[in-house]
Amino acid sequence: MTSQHDIANLFDHTRFIELREAVLDLFDRQAPDADIAAQLGELLQHIQQQFAREERAMETAQFPPSAAHKRDHDRALADFSERIAQWRQEGDMANLLDYIEAGLADWFVRHVNTRDYITARHLAMK
Repeated sequence: MTSQHDIANLFDHTRFIELREAVLDLFDRQAPDADIAAQLGELLQHIQQQFAREERAMETAQFPPSAAHKRDHDRALADFSERIAQWRQEGDMANLLDYIEAGLADWFVRHVNTRDYITARHLAMK
């Protein structure tokens, strides 16, 4: 059985929230694009690493719906990466900001309360 501590650490999304808030703060302060780009890169890298950890745990536990969970991760990464690319190419800050404030936040809450919750329960029984 996976320890409750390991599961809690695996699904601790505090750092995601901190990094997301840091990006929003830079937008609020109208920071230089280079600063925003660096913070976006850090957030994106964190998300990629978090998803990889979750996916390894699901694979190890032979979690049956892991493919659906991974597809959810892949869609979120693709959406976020696309918004960042649009911002870099077109300077569409409003679209990126709207996505980070609403789209990404809504996805995150829904994902944590469904996919991550179910996965954590499964891992706790292993």
